[in-house]
Amino acid sequence: MTAGPSPCGADCGACARFPSACGGCRDIAGKVWWLRFTGADCCAVYDCCVNQKGRPHCGSCPALPCEKFTKDPTISDEENAAHLQTMLENLKKLQ
Repeated sequence: MTAGPSPCGADCGACARFPSACGGCRDIAGKVWWLRFTGADCCAVYDCCVNQKGRPHCGSCPALPCEKFTKDPTISDEENAAHLQTMLENLKKLQ
């Protein structure tokens, strides 16, 4: 199990589901629990970053943040905005 920033900058170790219900995005290859709300097979950010572009994270992507950074359907708009800000800060640290 890998704690720390996922390719999108989310801190898997800070998630209540880590590590008992989820091993972190890198270990589960972007097949996160909330996909059942979207109908997707893989997180769009993970798929783009890791599967398509072969990057370890989105921090050096010139399109950051892009439209693939979707809202978490289980939290409020305010929580989503704060979450995105934290993710972007984590990605800047990785550059």
